Amino acid sequence: MDASFWHQRWGQNEIAFHESEANPSLVTYFKELSVTEGSRIFIPLCGKTRDIAWLLSDGYRVAGVELSEIAVTLLFIELEIELIITSFG
Repeated sequence: MDASFWHQRWGQNEIAFHESEANPSLVTYFKELSVTEGSRIFIPLCGKTRDIAWLLSDGYRVAGVELSEIAVTLLFIELEIELIITSFG
């Protein structure tokens, strides 16, 4: 993975890959996983996926990891949640 490629895509708002709704397969099949309500769900390289809003609305706690600070900032703005960024290393 080339980090500069993704930083450039987010920086220039070239995010045609971003969906405006939660992933239809997630919505259709998630209940089949029998995840206990309130469980924490980990989403690696989450971007500003609408999956997070969908999971939060169903009572799950979400932990996401993302390379782009722009993506995370936009997600928190859209969700109207206070943004706290923790850097490691």
